[in-house]
Amino acid sequence: MKQTLQRLATQLTRFSLVGVANTGIDFLVTNLLFLALRPTGMLGLTLISLLACLVAATNSYLVNSRWTFTDRANRDGQIGRFVLFAGLGVVVNTAVFLFLIRYLPLVLTLDPVSNLNVAKLGGVVCAMAVTFIGYRFGVFYSASITSFRRDCRLQPADGRLAWRQLWVILAIALVARMLFVAMAPVAYGDAVSYSWVAWLTARGEWQLADPFWHSLFDFWQALLLLTGLEQYPALVLASLLPGLLLVVPVYLLTRRLYGDTAALVAGLFIALHPRLVEYSVNGYAETFYLHAAMWAVWGITAVIQDSKQRGAPVVIGIALAGYFLVRNEAVLLVILLGAVALLLAVRRSYDLRLAIKPTALFAACVIAYVVASQALWDQNGLFSKSSNLGKQNLETLDIAAAARETYGAPAETHSETSPGDTLKRLAARWPANLMYTAERLPGILLSPVVVLAILLPLLVARRGYAHWDELPLLVFTIWPLVFYPLVQLEPRLLFPTLIGTGIFGAAGAIAAGRLIATALSSSVRRRLAEHGVPAMLVLLLLPLLPALAWNSDQSRGYHREVGAWLAAHIPPGTGIAGDGYGYVSSSSFWAGRKGEPRLWVADAGTLASVASERQQPVLLLFEEYLRSANPQLLPVLDEGIPGMQLAARFEFPRVGRVQVWTLDGWLQGAAIAMADAPHAGVSP
Repeated sequence: MKQTLQRLATQLTRFSLVGVANTGIDFLVTNLLFLALRPTGMLGLTLISLLACLVAATNSYLVNSRWTFTDRANRDGQIGRFVLFAGLGVVVNTAVFLFLIRYLPLVLTLDPVSNLNVAKLGGVVCAMAVTFIGYRFGVFYSASITSFRRDCRLQPADGRLAWRQLWVILAIALVARMLFVAMAPVAYGDAVSYSWVAWLTARGEWQLADPFWHSLFDFWQALLLLTGLEQYPALVLASLLPGLLLVVPVYLLTRRLYGDTAALVAGLFIALHPRLVEYSVNGYAETFYLHAAMWAVWGITAVIQDSKQRGAPVVIGIALAGYFLVRNEAVLLVILLGAVALLLAVRRSYDLRLAIKPTALFAACVIAYVVASQALWDQNGLFSKSSNLGKQNLETLDIAAAARETYGAPAETHSETSPGDTLKRLAARWPANLMYTAERLPGILLSPVVVLAILLPLLVARRGYAHWDELPLLVFTIWPLVFYPLVQLEPRLLFPTLIGTGIFGAAGAIAAGRLIATALSSSVRRRLAEHGVPAMLVLLLLPLLPALAWNSDQSRGYHREVGAWLAAHIPPGTGIAGDGYGYVSSSSFWAGRKGEPRLWVADAGTLASVASERQQPVLLLFEEYLRSANPQLLPVLDEGIPGMQLAARFEFPRVGRVQVWTLDGWLQGAAIAMADAPHAGVSP
């Protein structure tokens, strides 16, 4: 044991020294080429960066292969594997660097140069951790690692389901979600738009709902409202129930692939992951379609393993329909998963008639949804958001231009484009979307689960019933990283990657624990090591949960205070307009009102005339929105709006000023009307 640990410590020390040298080479080559060539465009800078990385990677391979990892057993294919993990290190370095550049200022007060260097240091450290693991276990691996990988096996569970264990995980998941609700506001953004569609549908006023926000999720939330629930509790429960039960298909799928212990770790990971906890209670549709998607992946995996599974085809058809009817673009993933299932069925000589039942059920669910949508809104309800493909700008890349296009006058901001123009636009913004993906992914994963997921194939050669068992989950995991950067990325669309890496990471954690246990002599220490690594994967999430809840409260808690003022001073039925992208709708929701995005304008003088013309005498302006999306109007927060009077002002540390404006003379009449009006605010 002592000899093994000493060898590992020596390798880690040498690898760190090589990493420091590589960093110096990277900076040196970059600066020398920049001073010599003086590039003026992004292409030149990119080529310089790539050349510097190539020189540093070459030095890394030569020194590490001859000095750091001298106990390697097999030289075949080393260069190819080295390039793979070196490339992964570059991706990790860039992603962590971009993430820290954006979010460090929220927790630390640093000057720009210090912030840049701290972020760069974080990226380098994380990349070194990933590349060390890749090089040690995947490139320059020793004979002992080869032997361990050959002998280690993650067996699928074949005994009775441990119901008590599953119930305990569900109880832990419920407690985590209730604590989040207690600590942070959970009604904002798109969730409010979904809620109003469901609310109006349940009240028989669906003609007033915006069908753009309609999906199967709204029908589900409307069913909850029909039980007598108020709007806010229904919003929370709509995401809470599927978010809580998401644990079940994840647990069952992991158990089917890697056994009971891995299922326990994966279940706890899903139960306690802060992002999944947040989206399990905030009224968004994510947990609803993720729950459906994971049942589909479970069903396909079950059929691959055993074609005689009777219930699995039913689950596949209904679950894929549930996924598609919330995220319509998932039809591409449905087709891809179907092709995977068909390929494996042919390879294993399965009866292709197995596909009839899930296909028929999928079609039946879609047809029923289309019929209901057609009856209510005179449209089929499919691909309503495909108009995003035709947008000239994305808020994730240029929020000011996107806000003008989205909320500006239609005649000025919207134009017909050909499919060719759309493809050119998508290709042009793809590189920036990739960078945005890299920036947001660390904030979605929020744990070292990726490192442990990488360890799984490096340490365990034999997994599941057959190698192909993991393919449906792998496709589901990679899907968002391949598809969404091509179209339009919102960070929450990366949740399938989070769930997939969580499952693979749970199995990798068990393998890592077993590897450490082999170097220990005491049976007690071996058991501690074998269970300690998976436990650390879960325990690392615990401090992140209250931190994310606190951040949510700091970022969005002000909507409740603004909503309370609106409920107390604005009569029900009054038209309320304000800044879009969820600002006015979130504040209005807490007042029990339906706020509408205002017309995007660059001239403050037109705000009063637009408010009068649209019969929206109340206007909400948010400094955070104006600063990023409509800076032309920032001066009105100090100088005022012609034809309108300031009714209320608020100041919040994180988001700045929020102001409520009304048409001149309107507020006095409203005060008389409010004297006899009941309080209409939303109560948590």
